[in-house]
Amino acid sequence: MTDLLMVSHFHKDFPFNHESSWLKAAYAGSRAPYGWHPPGPGNWINTSHYKSVYEYRHYYGTVSEDNFLRAMGQQASEYYTWKNIRADFIGCTTYRRYLDFKGDIEKNVLKASLKSTKENVDYLSSDEQKIAALKLFEIHDVITNPITLLPYSVRNQYLQSQPAEYLNLFLEGIDKLMPDYRNSMSWWNENGASFETCYVMRKQLFRKYASELFELLEYVWQNTNNRYPTTVTTSEPLPWRYPGFLGERFVSFFLHANKVNVARVPLIILE
Repeated sequence: MTDLLMVSHFHKDFPFNHESSWLKAAYAGSRAPYGWHPPGPGNWINTSHYKSVYEYRHYYGTVSEDNFLRAMGQQASEYYTWKNIRADFIGCTTYRRYLDFKGDIEKNVLKASLKSTKENVDYLSSDEQKIAALKLFEIHDVITNPITLLPYSVRNQYLQSQPAEYLNLFLEGIDKLMPDYRNSMSWWNENGASFETCYVMRKQLFRKYASELFELLEYVWQNTNNRYPTTVTTSEPLPWRYPGFLGERFVSFFLHANKVNVARVPLIILE
């Protein structure tokens, strides 16, 4: 039976349809006795159980367990999904972001904000949306949100708020570990990307994406002396979230470098 499953990463309580057949809520729970717990009532996936992002905990040995999980953010759910989910089509998002597979909520709009009402949440996670997604997969390999055009390059957009070290190491890792992508590296000097890390892919493509993402993040962790930055000069208030900032750009680069057949549907952000 063809099936689709997406995981939505949470770090706080927020309206959600815990009865959805295909969109599941996840959080990264601390293993310590008094650590993080489910953000609220519901059917939660604790991504710290089973095969989990704790594989990389040793790189963050100088920080608390909760700070390690804060640094991982959505990557905790991506890792769990990679290692534990076996659906035909696999995806990930965060608690406020939804793909409108049917495209009938806001006509001719690439990105829209909606109130986080039960009606909106239930519709965005309904079986109608799943059926529409499976229809798109008849001719596409990935579904994600539209590209945002910038007045500057993707690289420069990153450097406006983030330390250069992590991006430089990430790009160095691509060059060293994935030489097949060398001819595609000019993408980082282009001015378009879909930044929200909201996607669903065919199973084998998702596994390739996730394995490469974490291989590159590990390259960064192995080669930086500051894995958990807190006092760097940056306009970003959460500099330790660089794994997520790198990851949201890698999604677009990965699709470009692999010449993937992509369907782009409106992104809905709940207020």
